[in-house]
Amino acid sequence: MAGRGSASAPDAAVTIRDVARAAGVSAMSVSRVVNGKPGVGPETAARIENAIQALGFRPNRMATSLRQKRGLSLLGMVVPDPYTPMFTEIAVAADAALREHGLIVVTASSGRDPVRERALVGSFIDRGLDGLLLVSEDDDHRYLAPELQRGRPVVFVGGPPVGVEAPAILVDNRGGARTAVEHLLGRGHRRIAIIASTTGFPAAERLAGYRQTLAAHGVPVDPALVMRVPHGRVDGARATARLVDRADPPTAIFCTNYLLTAGALPALRERGSGCAFVAFDDFEAATLAEPPVTVVTQDPPSMGRLAAELVVAAIDGTGGGPERVTVPARLIPRGSGELPPPA
Repeated sequence: MAGRGSASAPDAAVTIRDVARAAGVSAMSVSRVVNGKPGVGPETAARIENAIQALGFRPNRMATSLRQKRGLSLLGMVVPDPYTPMFTEIAVAADAALREHGLIVVTASSGRDPVRERALVGSFIDRGLDGLLLVSEDDDHRYLAPELQRGRPVVFVGGPPVGVEAPAILVDNRGGARTAVEHLLGRGHRRIAIIASTTGFPAAERLAGYRQTLAAHGVPVDPALVMRVPHGRVDGARATARLVDRADPPTAIFCTNYLLTAGALPALRERGSGCAFVAFDDFEAATLAEPPVTVVTQDPPSMGRLAAELVVAAIDGTGGGPERVTVPARLIPRGSGELPPPA
């Protein structure tokens, strides 16, 4: 029986990303070649054509033809809020990548309210938008099943779909948390606190990574150092104050998102705390703080571009079903995470 790479027996599971990996190019470049669009050099196009032939890739010409006939051009994107730099960077990168394909993106904020999120999605669908990009706060996406069955392209960003199958761009949240906690452990810290949101897939994964990493290093988790709070600056400030004002305060804090960090840092400054600090999510002002903030970054521009690739592939009929791509998280040491515990 011929394998996946056999041209004599093409495998329906071969995706546009398989071709991109084989040719050493982006999925966007493959889509351009498949759809006869300019912007790809002759040598690169030849590599793509060779990879298509070698893998037996067959695009869905019916879907491509439908797009051309209908002039599909408008997509809807829902983000939790417009204030978190990560979401803005994802939206900007996705918009830039999609504009190259003649696609326009309408972006709206759910305000981290699942009810509003569903209303926005319903409004986009009612207005005939041709695809959706969702940075979702909802924990049940079964309401989208009819649209997915009809073939409407839907791509999730940052968290997986729940109750349905759909393409998704994910982050290695546990791995990022592990990197942060191991970084602090390596500086001699044992009383490491965490400030995490009470809701959301990323928060749960980052908390799990924190717990698992401490356990793996034989450090007991002190429940008093685990702060689960709502998602906001004020919540981050209050949680930090409670931690630092303890009789036995932590020597390090791991803060799991930007808004909580935005509240935590002023609270640390007000108290003159020398507590080490690592934040999940990079932000522009991180380099201006004193000391500059050590962060775990998840590369939002790449997430936006990858999401654009998946939705374009779905619209063009070159996608391979509910593909999931995990973006690694990496630590950027700047100073706050390198502070030692008190002697």
